[in-house]
Amino acid sequence: MSDSLTSDALNALSLPVVFTPDAWQRAVLLNGSSHPEKLQIDRLSNVLRAAFRAHLAHPNAPFVVFEVATTDSTGHADQHTSMQLKLSLLHAPNQPDALLIALAEEHQR
Repeated sequence: MSDSLTSDALNALSLPVVFTPDAWQRAVLLNGSSHPEKLQIDRLSNVLRAAFRAHLAHPNAPFVVFEVATTDSTGHADQHTSMQLKLSLLHAPNQPDALLIALAEEHQR
């Protein structure tokens, strides 16, 4: 990937990002953590970075499957566990385009 971003790439990075409920629950939310806000922000940042990298690597693909390392409630990455997510461009009538992050196995309606 080039260090310079094209105008199309910059436009994609400015799109709103939405998660399916299952993807949000499994990829971002943490239960039972002593520092849930910081860990959730870290997890959200990691997912967004991975999603944008995947999109920039395959800007014309209808969707891109990408992986993020999972962490436990203490914030330690489990080196043997990752989660597959799917990034796609969401087109809805009378709505602005958005990037949709879903679990890789989720089917979109």
